[in-house]
Amino acid sequence: LLIRFFPLVMLVFLLSCSGRDKKPVVINEAGKLFMDYQVQAGEGDDNLTVLVRFRDGAEGDAFLLPPDAEILLDGQLLQADSVKRTGGFYETHLPIDSFQGVHHLVLRQGGKLIHDEAFNFAVMGLEEEPGDSLSRKDLVLKLTGLEEEDYVRVIATDTAFYSEGINRLDTIRNRQLILAQEDLVQLVNGPVQLILSREWEKTIEENGYPIGRISINYTLRREFILND
Repeated sequence: LLIRFFPLVMLVFLLSCSGRDKKPVVINEAGKLFMDYQVQAGEGDDNLTVLVRFRDGAEGDAFLLPPDAEILLDGQLLQADSVKRTGGFYETHLPIDSFQGVHHLVLRQGGKLIHDEAFNFAVMGLEEEPGDSLSRKDLVLKLTGLEEEDYVRVIATDTAFYSEGINRLDTIRNRQLILAQEDLVQLVNGPVQLILSREWEKTIEENGYPIGRISINYTLRREFILND
């Protein structure tokens, strides 16, 4: 993984966010340029979305790069856009089937490399389907396309308005997810909607200082009948 980040001195950005245009700002403190990279996809979709924002801090406003700077995905230039509510961003939509593997997001200014962030994208799947009808015993799901340690949000809802269902973020080890019998007690008999959403995120650091984050979200949906 190649990470190069030059001192952010005299780097001029044209900000456009929070519903109003801002004057050009000289950012001269390391960490003021916060790179927010997101990859979003779901089973059944033809395309995924790569969304890039540059912020003035981890939770700060999003802005567009100056004219002499650019962000590229695997050598392809991402086009700038902006909306009043969320500010400037860079976005592209690509076929999921051909996107698996290692990719690079490269930030350049004046033809010089500022930062190169590599990431791996894999489609999350199930080795075996859970079936159309399940009883209240431990449900073991073996997942594919994950790291040895990964994170998956589990959401399970039934048709009862008084049921809280299941909504939690699980740490997945050895690519195995377990919905225990006591978990299924929270659901009533009948149709159950199960959503598994990979929520992988990594902090991008330079000399121990956070300068960005990259997150990958991939969603699976299943439905089954739950019985005693």
